[in-house]
Amino acid sequence: MTRGRLVLRDARAADRQAVFEFTRKTWGEYGDFIPRVWPGWIRDRGGRFIAAELDGKCVGIAKITDFGDGEFWLEGLRVSREHRHHGIARAINVEVLASLARMRPRAVRYCTGATNRASRHIGSTFGFRVAARFRFYWLRSRKGVLRGRFATAREAGEILDFMRASRYLRLSTGLVGEGWIFRELTPARLRRRIKAREVMVVRRAGKLAGVAVYSIGTNDRDLTLGFVDGDDASIKMLARNCLYLGARRGVKDCSISVPTRYFPKVLEAGGLKPEESMGQLVLQLARPLEREARVRARTGR
Repeated sequence: MTRGRLVLRDARAADRQAVFEFTRKTWGEYGDFIPRVWPGWIRDRGGRFIAAELDGKCVGIAKITDFGDGEFWLEGLRVSREHRHHGIARAINVEVLASLARMRPRAVRYCTGATNRASRHIGSTFGFRVAARFRFYWLRSRKGVLRGRFATAREAGEILDFMRASRYLRLSTGLVGEGWIFRELTPARLRRRIKAREVMVVRRAGKLAGVAVYSIGTNDRDLTLGFVDGDDASIKMLARNCLYLGARRGVKDCSISVPTRYFPKVLEAGGLKPEESMGQLVLQLARPLEREARVRARTGR
């Protein structure tokens, strides 16, 4: 363990400078999304924003986000480079599980890159298992003609039935993506997305042939496609719409997340490049309360 006294507490506005410094080059020149979400995370009282303090200075963070109805999302686990490999990430995760036990979650998930062995290892140590596998494509927005049309409120029930019966939701274990965040499909969320003009449909002979869900990413602020299904022609068409809709909404970058079975072949046949993609894993915590109790017993926390 790093020398000094480690304290796990709620993050404070005063931690901003230290956190921004150790996340400045999390992914090289890309940096990190933490500065963009910092104000919202500090204000959020629905979950918990945890800070690890060592000798009076913040050296690590993690965020628990409450999606409602017992669904929780974990993100933003960071430890300053000079304090890594000393058990701080593990200590933060023990605190995360202790906090979750008090919140009584129904489901707890997080997303990581398929090649991020460190994240996968620490997740498995604390009882997380892979729930769904995705392929994540990144692209630049460009001008073009949208095909299909935006859904209307009166179609909500039909679209919900279409999505619930889809290959996408079967392979994604019921999750709809927003870049690197994945939420369960619910009727209320679908209605809000339709109202915000984030759902597009393709019809043939009066029947739904394709559905896609787009949104501006909470963290990266790109235009994300987190659900698409239908016949192959509709999938390709709606995926290309992501580029054109991004340009219309003034964002430079787009991303597409699809389950790794079936969908990448269709999208790459439609022009997406496999070299501009990477694997994503959504991991889910099994029996969080029981697992947390065992962790606390082992660590004495």
